[in-house]
Amino acid sequence: MASVERGGPGQDVAVADQPVAAACNGGGEGYCVGPTLSRAELFTLTGDGDNKDHDTGIYITVKTNDEKSLLASINNADSSGKDMTTYNDDSHHIVPLVVEAPGTGKSECYGFRVRMWIKTNGNDNWTIDVARVTLYFSDGTTLVAEKFGFNLDGDGDTVEFAAL
Repeated sequence: MASVERGGPGQDVAVADQPVAAACNGGGEGYCVGPTLSRAELFTLTGDGDNKDHDTGIYITVKTNDEKSLLASINNADSSGKDMTTYNDDSHHIVPLVVEAPGTGKSECYGFRVRMWIKTNGNDNWTIDVARVTLYFSDGTTLVAEKFGFNLDGDGDTVEFAAL
């Protein structure tokens, strides 16, 4: 918004109530950039039914709602063959995801879709009380997709969920 004041005889001076650059997050006059994707992570809470074995890999793809753009992913996370990558009953874990499209606008991420699956070495059934994918943006805001109370049972078993 701008108001007009008289600067002198015959001069009109525009006074901006809020400069365009400040209103547009410093993007410069006439150029507005909203919050952009900067980080992503998976949080899981393993249930009482069965844990994730140390040699079971976690795979995630996070795509836009129309599934045309890959926003973030992870391949073979927390599969080391060592006890530290066993997800015991009632334990929670955070896995950072690789941001595949840094700088994507928050407006493009609404309703994002998650595909999560496991690859096992032999048999594994992982009981999950909560799986949550969080996208973090440059302005400190987040978007979240969650799935509650499910199992991933065996090699390649998959679940899909979306942000609301």
